[in-house]
Amino acid sequence: MVRKLFGVLAVAVVFCIGAVVADTITGTVTKVDPVKKTITVKGEDGKETTHDVADDAKLIAGGGGRGGKGKGGGGGGDVNFFEGMKARLEKAGDAGVKATLTRDDKTKKVTEVKAAGRRGGGGL
Repeated sequence: MVRKLFGVLAVAVVFCIGAVVADTITGTVTKVDPVKKTITVKGEDGKETTHDVADDAKLIAGGGGRGGKGKGGGGGGDVNFFEGMKARLEKAGDAGVKATLTRDDKTKKVTEVKAAGRRGGGGL
């Protein structure tokens, strides 16, 4: 009985460790390049870094200040990631778009961008 319990716990630990295969980057998106498939982010330290974007990356728009129900939705599918980010950057101007990027640990490519809403600064 105890052996089964340890076996189940061991499997659970492996699944938990396997699920954490992404890192996050928080900062302000300053530009996107659809040709090179890159996104440039200015970190809290003021340093700009450029990251490759996965082909199936999702853009998740923040709530528009309406109780979390704003212009939202993922990317991929019918919504082009780069078109969505470019539109947000144009509206934000020099301030950029505050966002949290999720990057795959293996490929080091951005798989998801959660862009802040109006109250978060620089959003739609």
